[in-house]
Amino acid sequence: MGVLMQSFDGDVAVPMEAMTMSHQQTMLWGVDRLAGDRPGSATYDLNSPRHGASPVPGGAGSPSFEDAGEEDAGVKLGTMKGVYLPCVQNILGVILFLRLPWIAAQAGVIQCTLVVGLCILSTVITSLSLAAIATNGQVQAGGPYFIISRNLGPEIGGSVGVIFYLGTTIAATMYILGAIEALEVGFDLGGMFDFQRQLLALMLTMVLAFIVFVGVKYVNMSAMFFLAVVILSIFCFMIGCIVSSSGGPSELKSEDFKSADNMQPAWEKDNSTGITPNFVWCIGLFYPSVTGIMAGSNRSAVLADAKKSIPVGTIGAIITTSTIYFSVIWLFGMTLSNDILKKEKLVVTLVAFPHKIVVNLGIIMSCVGAGLQCLTGAPRLLSAIANDDTMPILATFKTKGSDEPKKAVLLTYVIASIPCLAGNLDLITPIITMFFLMMYATVNSSCFLLEVMKAPGWRPTFGAYSWFTALFGAILCITMMVLIAPMMAFVCYLMVALMLVYIRSQRVERNWGDAIPGLRFQTARNQLITLSNQAGNYHPKNWRPQVLVLTKLDEKGNPMKPELVATAAMMKKGRGLLMCMACAEGDIERDYDRREAMAENLRNHMKEYKLAGFPQVVLYNGDVQNALNSAMQSSGCGAMQANTVLLGWPSWAGNADVENRKQKCHDLVKFVRNVNGSRKAVMMLKNGHRIVEYMARDKAVLSKTIDVWWIVHDGGLLLLVPHLMTMHKAWKGCQIRIFAVLNEYVDQENGGLESSESFTKRIAVFLDQVRIQAEVIPVRLTESALEKAQQRPGHGDDNVKLGGIYAGVLKSRGNADVAAQVEQSERQNERRGSRRSRGSAPSKVGAPIVLSPSQEARSSPRGAPPSLSLAPPEDDEYLMAQDDADNFTMSVARAFNQNMVEKSQHARLVVTNLPLMSEETSSTKIVDFVEELTRGLGPTMLIRGNGTEIVTSIG
Repeated sequence: MGVLMQSFDGDVAVPMEAMTMSHQQTMLWGVDRLAGDRPGSATYDLNSPRHGASPVPGGAGSPSFEDAGEEDAGVKLGTMKGVYLPCVQNILGVILFLRLPWIAAQAGVIQCTLVVGLCILSTVITSLSLAAIATNGQVQAGGPYFIISRNLGPEIGGSVGVIFYLGTTIAATMYILGAIEALEVGFDLGGMFDFQRQLLALMLTMVLAFIVFVGVKYVNMSAMFFLAVVILSIFCFMIGCIVSSSGGPSELKSEDFKSADNMQPAWEKDNSTGITPNFVWCIGLFYPSVTGIMAGSNRSAVLADAKKSIPVGTIGAIITTSTIYFSVIWLFGMTLSNDILKKEKLVVTLVAFPHKIVVNLGIIMSCVGAGLQCLTGAPRLLSAIANDDTMPILATFKTKGSDEPKKAVLLTYVIASIPCLAGNLDLITPIITMFFLMMYATVNSSCFLLEVMKAPGWRPTFGAYSWFTALFGAILCITMMVLIAPMMAFVCYLMVALMLVYIRSQRVERNWGDAIPGLRFQTARNQLITLSNQAGNYHPKNWRPQVLVLTKLDEKGNPMKPELVATAAMMKKGRGLLMCMACAEGDIERDYDRREAMAENLRNHMKEYKLAGFPQVVLYNGDVQNALNSAMQSSGCGAMQANTVLLGWPSWAGNADVENRKQKCHDLVKFVRNVNGSRKAVMMLKNGHRIVEYMARDKAVLSKTIDVWWIVHDGGLLLLVPHLMTMHKAWKGCQIRIFAVLNEYVDQENGGLESSESFTKRIAVFLDQVRIQAEVIPVRLTESALEKAQQRPGHGDDNVKLGGIYAGVLKSRGNADVAAQVEQSERQNERRGSRRSRGSAPSKVGAPIVLSPSQEARSSPRGAPPSLSLAPPEDDEYLMAQDDADNFTMSVARAFNQNMVEKSQHARLVVTNLPLMSEETSSTKIVDFVEELTRGLGPTMLIRGNGTEIVTSIG
């Protein structure tokens, strides 16, 4: 009976079977997501189609090697035919016939047994890891490449996949050279002309490649025949060895039979290669004889019981082939003399029963069959890698559906022909060994990572493995590579590294569920927990600006102040966490897709400014202030929460006629106070649009200064931000100028007021200790300026003093030393004002304080930095009639602004302290103060720290 589903788009009940798969997924799981364009322009439209929506290569809807399986999905194979026989066929090879008795003579049967045992140990451990991975899901065509790429990601999978392809291709050359050697030695055809073996190998390679090119299906059909030939040949020469050593007919002489003549190593130079072998060299020579364990796992999709067949069949094949290898070692080593084993590399034919021609033909046919299998499998592997679209350089080798990879066959033929020029398989087997060991090491690494991470999706049905066996297998394979051929291993690692960099440069993204994202998640989780446990023990040396950028979005989801994102990007050298957050009005359930699309647009803008961080859009329905406060408090996770909030100064602040200005001022000031109350620093950017313009202009015509107007020290953020910005390439070469305000501190050494020269020196020493390079220009707050404020009755509280405008934040945040200095200066001014008011004429009421060059600067020693002082104006142009604290505060703002404009109007950025926003002061007056303070300036950053010291002289 058809299942009916109620459509949310209408009232019609639609049969479930009648729906398309995409429609079913959309209704059941909500997989249809709305998203914006990829980066490429300054703005992004939520209604535009999402780029890259076509099916992912390798996935459903596109041709992939996963769809090109050779076996009929309806036929299920058992352990014998599906795993055991294919593995035996792929493991047994030419080394058994042509080199194993020779290795036994060189290394001795004991060390030869260790050589074979060590090689087998690596494959046994790898087979355990392979069985675990293969029983955690179907292994599709591509075998080891599929396993590695789907578990370690496209970068490592593609890199090692190409290495495996090269190893399989060169293995074909090894079998072809083995067939030619068996032909020449077995039928006494060697030495007829120069470079005979090379030319014959090239001809045979061409013939085999042609067969694969025109009739690959016949190659697959003949696989079992070639296996039967190999088994028959092994049976014949082992029976022959037993019969010959017992006095039966043989082509060997009686002196060629010596019992136990090969127990100890007898290393001698090989005349054909000029190489004197050793233990590790023999491992490299023999190792290709133990490869082939992947043959069964490649067929997991067509196995009747994969969880049983793969481990049983693979381990069974390893046991069978290992028994054959050990039997040959001890049988030939204990019966034949050392001389005959070294002299006759094809000694197995000399003892063959009933005749050597049987074994000769068997060796040749088995080598030809194995070569055909390699020339068949390698192109399909290359096509599988190309179909995944991880390496654009291989795009020409892609295939569709069940098409044969003929272009890949041609390339494989060319590559396989090159090693034929070596003319001896001993010279190329170490190369094959390197490639296969690299592949086995990555298989073990895959199993190790999956087991260590314990992801919920890791549920293998095969349990005879552990993280220790997988790790040991990976280390064993890598160690064997280094011991066998260090230089060749280095070249192999270098090839993998170069291909990994190439694939990564292509920005390949595949959702294969590989272990690398899981590893990153696990590492991040563990480190985050560790950091959270140490959250209360942070040292200023480890402080980083973890910036939360609060921005507003337009109706298309683009930031209305992109300069905030640009500014955050310029501070990325702080190596802190960067978050970009916006609040949008909407319903969480109904507008979820819209929110995701807006977040994607925000991410694209961050990419444009090369800002690596985390974009987020918060939906709210009601009061935006509550949404902002919640977003500010909940941003980040654990110790990775934001410690600094960056927001833009509102454009309406300078318009006195704006609607609801008083309420807007209250909301703004309240939010800033909430941020600071949450122990977070505040950075407010005004006129920031020019920063974006600066980035697009020629750097040569821009100002080279960042001016810091340092009124109070509240932790060091005022100094650190300019320093970080000068590390950005757009601000390199900019000089930091610090206009440091001196509020008549007492010079303890001289017993009087500190001079500008002493003040400048003290600040310079401090900057040198904290390793920030800047030019220091002192700004003196004169006594007469404060006396004018003190003489006005009723206005002696902190809010009418310059220190009161800024200093309250220090005391409230625990910066007691700095706050005490400010308060000490205020008390000293009060005492001086009381003493002098009795004998001095009152100054003009309401005279604003302006900044002007001091007389002290004119008399200062040559080379000393100029100083500025706060002094009354010489005319009455700015006299105010109102005798109140607000008039004095605005006078302070205008006084600073007059000289800030004069000195810093053309600075690329002006940085200064954000005034204290106390509850006693009107929000409107605070906003007006900032407007007056920054009027006529370019990009201006107003900063208030959280009272925590973030710069230190400690190394």
